[in-house]
Amino acid sequence: MADVDGAQAPDGSQRAILIRDFADVQRPLAQIRSRFLGGAHWLSPLAVTAQGDGEAVRLRIGPDWAPESIARTVEVTVGLVHHRGSNLVVPLSWEASGLRSMFPLLDGEVEVSPLDDHSSRLTLSGSYTPPWGPVGATLDRALLHRVATSTVRSFLNQVAANLMSDPG
Repeated sequence: MADVDGAQAPDGSQRAILIRDFADVQRPLAQIRSRFLGGAHWLSPLAVTAQGDGEAVRLRIGPDWAPESIARTVEVTVGLVHHRGSNLVVPLSWEASGLRSMFPLLDGEVEVSPLDDHSSRLTLSGSYTPPWGPVGATLDRALLHRVATSTVRSFLNQVAANLMSDPG
């Protein structure tokens, strides 16, 4: 079980930090479903570069409010899509392309669910472990969790905007 305060686990290891946010898309799930069934292709319009067979892409991500110099290139790996009831679930992880020890790995999933006949919701749920042990946990509580949350929100807003601009 992850702990949102980043305290150490009983075995001395760093506990994961939970993160969750969502963005709504003014398109029905039936209209955007095919975008998610083709591997990582739903990320292609946002990609800086793609790797291999399209299952890993590099994105430039960062908080909306920060200067571009704060954004980082991350490698996003997308897993196999599966269903949870009527929802689509896309496992994903992202890790900084450079200086990996300086930035946390995000491990989670994007869930695409119908809101009504005309709109859908993208929800990213995941976890990360701040780098640098107890010092990183303290920095995360003080500031970096807000940066992480804003980065996830920015990512979801970009995906939602792309889905809405695509003629389907």
